[in-house]
Amino acid sequence: MFYDIKELKKLWHPREPIKEVYIKYLRFMITTPFRAKEAAELKSDQINLSRSEIFLSANQTKNDEGFVMPLSRLAKQQFTIDAELKGHRLFELSSKRNQPMKSWSHFNHTIRRATEVEDFNLHNLRRTFSTLIAEHSDFGEGLIDSLLNHKQSATRSGVMRHYQHAKNLKRRREVMDWWNSFLIREVI
Repeated sequence: MFYDIKELKKLWHPREPIKEVYIKYLRFMITTPFRAKEAAELKSDQINLSRSEIFLSANQTKNDEGFVMPLSRLAKQQFTIDAELKGHRLFELSSKRNQPMKSWSHFNHTIRRATEVEDFNLHNLRRTFSTLIAEHSDFGEGLIDSLLNHKQSATRSGVMRHYQHAKNLKRRREVMDWWNSFLIREVI
């Protein structure tokens, strides 16, 4: 399941007010194809604003591999980094201060109600990202998949699995810039 442009517009512009941190997190998830937990646990010290990158260490990812995500302008607009809160979560989603988010069903219900996207699920935003980019651009599936941080050995076969370990950061940056422009043009 993925969302079309009309549904993305509803998600970006909820018709009912929701908590600011929820809308910022939702918009961040639209702009950046992280897994829900990886994004919810992001801390300010993982962000390099001068390089426009987020770094996840191997123990912070599902696939146990370090990962660098290029940040688009829209993504950077969804959070602020307070020097006094260095090392704190970018998105304090839990109602309990400094605690990890555990109320995902409440979050999803809130988004469904506010946007009228009845089948809203955060994971579908990752599918939307890869589907719409593949449908509307010339970027290859392997490059798009690399931004989803799937384990390379799971998506590569044969010789590629054993010998090709390039991160393609420059090309992945191009994809994220394209996605940023697409969202501005079609959604926002």
